[in-house]
Amino acid sequence: MATRTQVADYVATKLSAGRSTAVREAAAWLVATGRARQAPYLARDVAKALSEQGYVYARITTARPLSDETRRQIEAFLRHITGATQLELDTQVDAQLIGGLRLETPTAELDATVRRKLAQLVEGVQV
Repeated sequence: MATRTQVADYVATKLSAGRSTAVREAAAWLVATGRARQAPYLARDVAKALSEQGYVYARITTARPLSDETRRQIEAFLRHITGATQLELDTQVDAQLIGGLRLETPTAELDATVRRKLAQLVEGVQV
C-alpha cells in the first residue's frame, strides 16, 4: 500500500499534466484507503513535494493591498529563500491584522503582523 508521502510525490508529478486529474486521483485514494480525514495533510505533503521541484505556492495576508513594488520585493525574497523557479502568490487583505504581513509557504510561516505583536505584548503583561 502506498504511503501518503508516496501519493503526494505522485500527485506533485502529475499536476503538470492537469490539476483536475491529479486531484481526482488523490481524492479517490483517500476514500479507497479510508483516509479522507488526512486530506489536509496530503495537500501539505503535495505542496512540500512541489516546492522541492521548484514550484512554491505562498499566501500573503496584509492589512492593506500590496503595492506592485512591495509585491516584487516579496517575490524576490521568496525566490531567494526557497530557491523557487516558479512562484504562485495568493494575496489576501485582512484589516484585522492592523499592519505588517503574514507569509505562509508549505514549509514555513512568518507572522510579522501588528495584531500578533500586540497579542504577544498582552500575554507578556498578564501575570
